[in-house]
Amino acid sequence: MAKRRHHEEQEIPFVALMDTMTNVVGVLIIVLVLVGISVASAVKKILTDLPPVTKEQLEELQKIMAAKKEVPNPEDLQQKIAALEENVRKGTEDLATLDKSAAGMNLANIPDLEKQMADKKAERDKKRAETETLLAELDKLKATLDQTPIVAAAPGTVVRLPNPRPYPETPNETKVIVAKAGVLFLNDKEFLTPIIDKLEQRRSQLVYKDPDPAPFVALMQKLLGNKAAAQTAWPQLAPLVGTYQMDVLAKAWKVLSEGGLQPNTKMLESFGRISLVVRKPLPDVASAIVAASKGDYKPWTSMDPSTDPLKPTIKVAPEDRQVSFSWGSTVEKVDPDQRGILRYFAGLADMDSFKNAADTRVIYDATKMLEFLKSSAVTGSLPNTFAIEPNSRPGSTQIQLALTPKSGETVEKMKQPGSVFIRVLRSIKDDPNGVALFQVVTDAIPTYLEAREMSDQVGVPATWDFRGDLNIVLNIPGFEVQRFAEAAPARPSTSTTIAPPKRTLD
Repeated sequence: MAKRRHHEEQEIPFVALMDTMTNVVGVLIIVLVLVGISVASAVKKILTDLPPVTKEQLEELQKIMAAKKEVPNPEDLQQKIAALEENVRKGTEDLATLDKSAAGMNLANIPDLEKQMADKKAERDKKRAETETLLAELDKLKATLDQTPIVAAAPGTVVRLPNPRPYPETPNETKVIVAKAGVLFLNDKEFLTPIIDKLEQRRSQLVYKDPDPAPFVALMQKLLGNKAAAQTAWPQLAPLVGTYQMDVLAKAWKVLSEGGLQPNTKMLESFGRISLVVRKPLPDVASAIVAASKGDYKPWTSMDPSTDPLKPTIKVAPEDRQVSFSWGSTVEKVDPDQRGILRYFAGLADMDSFKNAADTRVIYDATKMLEFLKSSAVTGSLPNTFAIEPNSRPGSTQIQLALTPKSGETVEKMKQPGSVFIRVLRSIKDDPNGVALFQVVTDAIPTYLEAREMSDQVGVPATWDFRGDLNIVLNIPGFEVQRFAEAAPARPSTSTTIAPPKRTLD
């Protein structure tokens, strides 16, 4: 029987190889564990083993922070800290992943082991550098947050809710202008009454007469097209300066001239009376009359002032050889040529109702009014609460008074018995239509609350709103002045009009 062959010489080298590989893998795992422990220790040291700060360093840091103009927003810092802490957490997890990934290496691929270890080490070093950068920025933000002062919230202000009540139909409003330091008082009607009384005494002296052409040169040339046309029209327009605005007269002159008519003062005066009664602009009336003189009567009938379409005031009925024009119950038949049409409109303007409309219309001289308003005859009779500056804009038909506060009543004074504020409140209460309109500057809410509490104690009907500043502009009613610039075009009317909210007492 043959002897069994022993294989000891073949098995010994394989066992030795396995022992060697086991030793190598064990060593690598130990190295990776040690590296992981070293990284964790380094991170812990960065977070905890910070060097102590001396008193001098603290004072120096406080000086640097005090010199900064901008204070970081604590909420933004908290968000950045949270983001950095999340990045640190992810970096730490990545390091742990790198450490554990060695356990999953394919041991059968021994020649690539060193290359894989080198790549993992480079990636680990990169993550470590990023983690250290994040930790440094995190420490910087935490230090900034610790030195950021806490901004205390402003104390709350208690404001009572309004109790809306109906506003008087014809209110007599007294403005109580509330500033941070105190209050001022202004009743537009009472303030303007003595001024208007002074103007009434000199009304006839303030009418615009014998105009100087110099202020109107630019306006005439612009509207009539050139200097020659302006020079031709001016002698015919100037006599009407006390009744109609010069820019309106110039536009009507141009319409009549371009329509083949020869305008003059009398023609403009007649057509002006008609425009006042039909309540249409003079250039539009002139255009309608030019159209009628050429056989087109529709523009004229469209100016009917009647509000009842079944009872028109203006009617035109062409006949065989004449045209029948009606104004109300007055009917006149005229020849349909230019002369006959113009004769009809001249006769229409001579009716008493048309003459009366023109007689009550007066244009005043803005220069004379400004000089009078600045005189002591007016300023001497006004209260000393406001500095008054009358002015007139070139394109405006009204004189304005710019009021600048000079003196008011402080909070301390208005609280005293018998103060001006108390007397004004009592006078408002005694008026059946009296209303205290508090107009509050935006930084004067505390002053308003004190003033309003006092007015409520007196029992004064009141309401309030905001105003931008203490300056006031008042228009002087009843005195239309001649303007030296063209009127701004009228805004186009819309089909839907939204009315502003009505005032209520609160």
